[in-house]
Amino acid sequence: MRKESDKKSLLRQIADQAGVSVSTVSIVLNGRGEEMRISASTQARVRECARLADYTPNVYARKLRKSADGNGAKVVGVFWSTDFLDESMGEFFLNANQTIAEKGYSVDFSIHFFPPGKLSEVREQLNPWQYNGLLFCGTRSEDVEFLETLNLDIPVVLSNNSQSDRLSSVYVDNIDVGKRSARELYSHGYRRAGIITQSRVTSGAGIRRFGFTSEAERLGITVRPEWCASVDFADFYAANREIERIFSGEEKPEALFVVSYHNVISIIVAINNRATMQTAEEPCALMICGGRGKLNVLASNAAFINLGIGNYAEQSLEMLWLLMDSSLKGPVKWAMTPQIDTENLKFVP
Repeated sequence: MRKESDKKSLLRQIADQAGVSVSTVSIVLNGRGEEMRISASTQARVRECARLADYTPNVYARKLRKSADGNGAKVVGVFWSTDFLDESMGEFFLNANQTIAEKGYSVDFSIHFFPPGKLSEVREQLNPWQYNGLLFCGTRSEDVEFLETLNLDIPVVLSNNSQSDRLSSVYVDNIDVGKRSARELYSHGYRRAGIITQSRVTSGAGIRRFGFTSEAERLGITVRPEWCASVDFADFYAANREIERIFSGEEKPEALFVVSYHNVISIIVAINNRATMQTAEEPCALMICGGRGKLNVLASNAAFINLGIGNYAEQSLEMLWLLMDSSLKGPVKWAMTPQIDTENLKFVP
């Protein structure tokens, strides 16, 4: 694979031979010649010079040319954080494919993975020659800062991250999620609450927690430090230990705000394992971010906040398509409002 400096030198060589600017060469080789109204003869000349300069596009570049001519699918690069290699990924792509079918999009996905906070380690895979657009899922602040330095000349959409003013994004207002969760618990009569986070707190989870604690303080819901815990989503032993600790005091929380869906199973199991909770007249309530109603069979007193993985997929793909199609000019931000299912949340005096 050519180094970045070699690629830039090759672009200059092609530009000199074709008698055009480097930016024109980049536009043509990115498959955006028609969009930028570059004449067919100029595009043909650039591509011929690229061939003579030993520029050998990969399969994605060939698809890009077909896409530019209106004869092929748009190539979308999806970069997915390894933090979220769970069922949420399957749900995301299931809904993405449903969106493609319903809206008649023609899309080929090229899926890549990156370590959380280390998107820069896959820099070579972020070659804009390969894609019509890029979609990023599970980015952290370090990843967003890195993306902003690249100045990619193709559409980019961040899914579930609103930290950038220079990149388009689809996101949930996490402060509002936290505040609404506190208000729901308050309206059901709960006045004492703990908070469960996961060990690796994402920016969204941290903002949800802040929203919850600030609104709880305003409403008069007591949130004590000893009622809060951080648990790795896969560590069932730690979950049991922390739940025992939280409920070991003389005064106990009436509800727990579970900030992230990724550790909800271990928390529910830990609560159900407590003999005192099994015989309690009023079991501890759970306000679960990102949960699904099917978990009601495990948690008899719970509210689920649908953060909408499927909605993220639909909205992110639609935004990216409109940006690639030039029907939308970026950067833009779309905020989604999640639904809170409180059907099984019990009222207390």
